[in-house]
Formats: sequence, C-alpha cells, structure tokens
Amino acid sequence: MSLIYQTKGIVLSSREFRESDRWYKVYTQDGGKVEFLARGGSKSLAKLTPHLEMVAESDFMLVQGRHYKILAGVERRRSFANIYDNLFKMTLAKNALHLVDIGTCADEDDSAVYELLKNWLNFINETNEFSRGRASFLLGSFAWNLMAITGYLPELHRCLSCRDAIQGGMYKWHGLRGGVVCERCIDKNTEHWFASRQISDQTIKLIRFSLQESFINQLNPHISGQLLDDFHEVTESFIVSHFPTIPANSIRASCSLI
Repeated sequence: MSLIYQTKGIVLSSREFRESDRWYKVYTQDGGKVEFLARGGSKSLAKLTPHLEMVAESDFMLVQGRHYKILAGVERRRSFANIYDNLFKMTLAKNALHLVDIGTCADEDDSAVYELLKNWLNFINETNEFSRGRASFLLGSFAWNLMAITGYLPELHRCLSCRDAIQGGMYKWHGLRGGVVCERCIDKNTEHWFASRQISDQTIKLIRFSLQESFINQLNPHISGQLLDDFHEVTESFIVSHFPTIPANSIRASCSLI
C-alpha cells in the first residue's frame, strides 16, 4: 500500500531520468535528506518544475511507493528572491547546497543541518554585496559548521595526543586526525605525526570564530590575505580527510568563479 505524507524541505540537487522524468534530492526538516522521482520533471512546461528549480523552502507531498518515493505535489513556502536574481549570491547558495548534498546520507534526520542551511540562505538573501575573499571565508565557515554538526568537530582546544590545553605557538595541524597536536608530542613520536603541518595561532582562532559566531557577525573582522590562505588550506585538508565525498571544486575555486 502506498503511503502519502507531507514534509518541508529545500531542494539540494536534481538529475535527469529517462526521457522526461527527474530525480530530486531534498533536505527536509523532519526526515533529513530525501530522494524522490518527479514524473515529467524534465519537461519545461511541467507545472511542478518551477517550484523545484528555485532556491526555496517548500512543502512537498510525497508518495512512498514500493521501491522509491514519487512527488505528488509541491508548494513554495518561501522563496529567496534576492538570491535567485543575483549570480554572486546564487553561486554561494548552490555551493552550500552541494556541500550538504555530498556531506550527508539519505534518511538520517538532523534538524540542525536543516537550520544551518536555512540560516545560510536567509543570510545570503538579506545581506548586501561583499567581496570574493569574504565570500570564500563565509563558505568555508559554512563547511566547518556542517562538518561539526555531522560529527566531524575539529579539536582546537587541546592536544590530540597529551590532551593538554593549547598554549600559543606550540601546535601543528593534522587534518587526517582532525585537530592540533603540540610540538612536544610530535618530538616524542615523529613517525606517528609526520603529516602534521604548521598552523598559526591566528588561524586556530579564526576557525574557532567561524564555529562560534553567526554569519552576520563574520562580516566584521578584517582578515588578511595570508590568514585567509592559511584558513583555506586547513579547511581543505579537513574536508579531503573527513568529508564522505570530496567536492569537485575547492572552496576558493568555487568562489573564484563568481
């Protein structure tokens, strides 16, 4: 017997299926990432297509069939018009949607991911223009927050080995092990920590800042070019080491296309 149910969500991605159908992935508020089939979704005149292609929060009516879910109806709850009409903002939004898509598994409910994504879209929609450098920092911050929520919170307060509290100028970063390690522990076992790399106190503070502050507050501090480069190097090493799927483009490369 088919089960019809409703859910609220945000479309992450889509792909064509057969001649006229289309698969969609949606991150929902109460069911995590859900995939469903839209019959005739590839047709330009399909009545449901406009509701599915915009960056928006929508109500979905789905039918749980024998093998997969099928879209029965969709109604846009809220559109982010300032994003849809702005290529700069649309690129930031799409990159965040892509990170959520490849960084989460289907049918794993996590309302915190949904709130993070909705807050990001609200922020992008309501904020005035900002520089490419600031945009790349903010997208990196989104990635850190997503990873923290999904179980990959970096250790930035204590040494991964001895567990002593961090003291300035004494630490290196180990992306695969997910945090910082003190030089004393590295000296004791250089082979174990051979992949560690330099990380400045300022970079550690910037990552902490990105995890603690709202996106709107992250518009305020000045970030030098060198600090931003260091921030992205650490961010990319962590993504490559822990993300379920490595993004096609780096955070910096994604923003450079704007």
